[in-house]
This record gives sequence, structure tokens and C-alpha cells, in this order.
Amino acid sequence: MAIAKMKKLTLLAEHAHKEKVLKSVQEMQSLEIIPLADKVEEDLLIGFTRETSDSEGINYQSKLSDIEYSIEYLDDYVAKLGLIEKLKSKREVFSLPELEERVEQANIDALINQVSEKEQQLNKLDEEFKDLKQEEQFLRKWRGLNFMPDEVSQFKLMHVLIGTIDKEHAEPLVNTIKENGKIYYDEVFRRSDEIAYLFILPKDELKGLKDSISQYSFRELKYRYDVLPEDALYRNLSEQKDKRDGISKRKKEMNDWKSVYINLQLAEEYYYNLSERNKAKDILIDSPHLFLLTGWIEEEKIQNLKNNISQEVGESEVAILTDEIKLEEYKEVPIVLKNNKLVQPFEMITQMFSYPQYSEVDPTPLMMPFFMIFFGMMSADIGYGLLLFGVTLFSMKVFNIEGSTGNFVKFLHVLSYPTMAFGMFFGSFFGIELPFQVLSLQEDVLVIMIISVVMGLVQLLYGLILNGIIKNRQGQRASAYIDGYAWAMMLVGFILWVAGALLIDSTLMTQIGIGIVVLNAIGILVFSAISTPNTALGVGLGAYNLYGISGYVGDIVSYTRLMALGVASANIAMAFNMIVGFLPVYARFTVGVLIIVALHTLNIALTFLSAYVHSSRLQYVEFFGKFFEGGGRPLTPLKTLEKHIRLDQKN
Repeated sequence: MAIAKMKKLTLLAEHAHKEKVLKSVQEMQSLEIIPLADKVEEDLLIGFTRETSDSEGINYQSKLSDIEYSIEYLDDYVAKLGLIEKLKSKREVFSLPELEERVEQANIDALINQVSEKEQQLNKLDEEFKDLKQEEQFLRKWRGLNFMPDEVSQFKLMHVLIGTIDKEHAEPLVNTIKENGKIYYDEVFRRSDEIAYLFILPKDELKGLKDSISQYSFRELKYRYDVLPEDALYRNLSEQKDKRDGISKRKKEMNDWKSVYINLQLAEEYYYNLSERNKAKDILIDSPHLFLLTGWIEEEKIQNLKNNISQEVGESEVAILTDEIKLEEYKEVPIVLKNNKLVQPFEMITQMFSYPQYSEVDPTPLMMPFFMIFFGMMSADIGYGLLLFGVTLFSMKVFNIEGSTGNFVKFLHVLSYPTMAFGMFFGSFFGIELPFQVLSLQEDVLVIMIISVVMGLVQLLYGLILNGIIKNRQGQRASAYIDGYAWAMMLVGFILWVAGALLIDSTLMTQIGIGIVVLNAIGILVFSAISTPNTALGVGLGAYNLYGISGYVGDIVSYTRLMALGVASANIAMAFNMIVGFLPVYARFTVGVLIIVALHTLNIALTFLSAYVHSSRLQYVEFFGKFFEGGGRPLTPLKTLEKHIRLDQKN
């Protein structure tokens, strides 16, 4: 339905044009090159070889890694736009030749070296600064020492010993010194974990003292400075200031390297493109004079690609052939989803589950209306919808949001409409019941639950009928009936049966419903037996298929969450309003405003998150399971990076 028609393209040209052809293909970003050597028999490739990776490719990767590292390093220093300005700004647009010209004019190797040198300087200054900080701690501890340890080493009769000991060993050490009676000691400093002592003793007592204090892990001071600790500390702090100034100066220099940063970003784009083209060469096959390229492409983009290649190489210099996709290739064909602007944001729901196979339909447009209805029912509130509408519209108009984030904003914007619509249907505005409402989330809970179940039945019937249609198109007529039409009719039969017996008391309707159920149950058994070579096995498979009816009960019950979440969200909002309503009048319009904003913000986040998660679950489990297998993969064309810029495409 919304899967782009694909074709296989084969291109033949001389080796001299290989780089230009690949550049043209990359510029168009529409062709996924496939390794032909892996797809055909070896006999058909006699005379052809595959180009192997060379040092050029390794050099590209190495250069790209250096550039990426330099950019990552400068990220912390180069002045960048603020968040709002960044969201408003648009990426610069380059054509491929313009990008290459710009990068070739810049000396990228010099820029990488420039960043590397600055990094080395900063790292060296950082290490020196850390060493100075450690020295500072040492000197601050010993700043009370008012003589140089080397000066007292000249004493002839006495010896001076200075050092530290752990605090828990201090008392036993002091007791040992006191017992000796010939040693003078003084405390130099005291910290939470250690104490420093000065000992003055006769030289003939030194050995005995050392033997005594060794058991207490005494650490003798090793002083390597040529001035007193106080003076060394002053010099240390002065050097620290110089290091800080040096670090600050270099960071400030890098803060102004905007042009360096931009040129490196462009170089990243350039070398990524070169690297990708070089990888593509590895999957081409070569003859002595020609090379062969094969790949998948959208049918509508073939002519643009031909025109671009002809413009670069010359129409007579290249042969381009296209083939229709064969049935046996369907599982290999990559997928491109093609939907209108309204449906396109919902493609992400399908992609998170699985891409369809080429033989299937794109479930996105089939699922979208149900997703909108379910989301609207679960988050039904005019105020919440208006808020979502305003925020997303403002974001789309004011900010330049691209890619998956931009699609998600559009997705939320579309969902604001059913939120407001069901908010009007249920008459809810930020949890306040409005005088106009079709149904009340407080009083009509049972009716809303019935509507939820009916919506679920409609979706299940739709999925089963789609299953029948798809399998019928694929020629699987028995499977179309067994897995699709029969279950759809049985579901209709059950609806008539229940409605006739419980709702409108109609014997005729009840009998018709029972008849439809029984006939199709028998039909499943018969068709299973006919379509299977082993009749007994077929009947067994049919019976097992009928056992799946229990799963449908679970599916139908799952849709009651539409009512449950909608009612829960409304009641929570109402409860928050009541909480603020209990406050005194003066408090309601002061702190009450902050409270109600915070509470409703929390409820909005939980409501939208729950609605998104459960709507997705209903699609994945209940709906997709009826007709959609998935297992496809997206088209991955030879393309440019487009991380920092946008490519001016010729499509």
C-alpha cells in the first residue's frame, strides 16, 4: 500500500570512472549497493574479481578517527550556541563538490596537530598543577617547622629526628619516649589521622630509639626543599597561580577556535564520505577494464540517478540496466515507506515493531486512525490537548527540528487533535467537567467501556479481513479463509450471538450468530484438512487453530484499558483540583497556583506516556498480530554523513 516500488539496478563502466560514479551515487543517496559476488554463481563471474581493501581505506579511517577525537576534545572548549539558538539555527547546506573544495582548502592535518599540541600543553599543565596541589598539602602540614632539617644534621653530640605516626600509635610512642628519659620531644602538627613529632636525643640513643619506634610505623621526614616550608608554600602557591593562568589562557584561546571547529566538522563529513565510497569499492566486481555495480533503488529515483551519473561521466561512458524484482528476491529487497505528510510521523510506530517485507503492505496508514482514536480516548481532555497542540505547533514554527526528533514532534502534534476532540466528547478541561458533554467520565463508565470494546472488535475484524485480502493476493486461498475471513465471520457471529441473547433479546439474531460461528468453525476444519496432504494432520491443525479462540477473549479484554486509562486520568486531574480547592482563598491564588501547575504537569506526563505506550501495545499485539508478519529491513543507500551539514541533493 505504502511501500515504494523497488528495482534492481546494474551499472557497467570503465575503471577510470569508478570514483566519479560512486561519488554521483553517494550524492543522490538513493542506491543501496549489494555484493553481487555473493548473489550469483561463480561460473557467471569468470573474469571478474573483487577489489580488496588497501592502505587508502585504512588511512581514511585513521584520519576520520583523528578528526572525531579533535572535535570531541574541542566540544568542551569552543564557544557554542545556546540551546534555544541551536534549535532555531539551520544547518549549512553544501553540495558535494562545495564540501570537498572547502575541506581541501583547509589544512586539516595542521588543524589536528594544532588541537593535539594544545591538548598536550593542557595535559602537562594539569599534571603539574596536580603535583603542586599535592605539594601544597604537604607544605601546609609542615609550615610550623621553623628550621631546615639539613641544618641540624651537623650537630656532633645530638641528633634531631622528625617524622609522622598514625594517630592510634601516638600515645604508646610518647610513653616509650617518656620511659627513656633522655629524649626531648615536641609535637609539630596534629591531623585527624596522623601526628608529627620532633625528637632531640643523644647520638648514642639513636639506634635504640629507632628500634623502639619502628613497631609504631614511624615515617621519617624527607624534606627536599631548599627553603623553609612557609617559604616553599608561598612559592608553591605562586606557581599554582601561574599554572592556572596558563590553563585558563589556553582554554580561552580554544574558546575562539570556531573556524577550526567548523573546518574539522566539515572534514569529518568529507572523510566519512571518502571512507564510505572506499567501502563500496570492496563490494564491486572488476574485470581487467570494467567494473560492475548492482543495487536496490526506488523506481521513481532511477531517472534522477541516471541523469546525475551521465552529467558527471557522460552518457556514453556508462551502461545502466534496471530489472523488475523477482518473486524469489522479495525477502532480500530493502523497504522504503512512502506515506503522505499526515501519516508519515506514524511510521516510527511501525519501524519500532518491524519493517514490512516487500510482499506485505505497510501497516502505517491502516493503523494510524486507530492509534489516534485510542490515544484520544485515553488522554481525553481539552486543556491537555490544547497544551500539546500549542507546544508542538510553537516548536515546529519557531525551531528548526529535523530528523527523528522533528517527526516525533509532528507525531505529538497530530495526536493533540484527537485529545481535544475526545476532551469535548467527554466534557473535560484540566479535570473540570464542562456543562456540554456527550458522555461523562464519572457517570457513564460502563457505556465508555462498551465503546472501547466495540472499537477493539472493529480493529480486530479489520485486521482479520486484511489478513484474508493479503493472503488471497499472494495466492494462499486456503490460508486466507482459515486465518482471515473465517475468524472475521466467527467474530461477527459471536457479536450477533451475544447481542441477541443479552442486549435485544432476539432469538433469530442469536440463532443466526450461532449458525455463523458453527459453520465457520466447521469450515476451518474442512479447509485445513483439504489444504494439507495428510488429512488427519490437517484436521488436527484446524482444531488447534480453533483453540486460539481463547486468545481473542484476551484481545477483547485488552481494549477495556481505553476506558480505564481515560477514566483514571480524568479522576486524577479532578482530585488534584479538589486538593487545591480545599486551600484557603488567599493560598489558592499564591502557593495553590504552583501546586496545581506541578500536579497537572505530572498528570499530563503520565497520561500522555500511558496513552502512547498502551496505544502502541494494542497495535503491536492485538492488531499487527492478525495480519502483519514484518521482518523487512530499511534501504541503506550509499550516502553522506550529514551530521553537521545538509547535503544539497539533486533528487
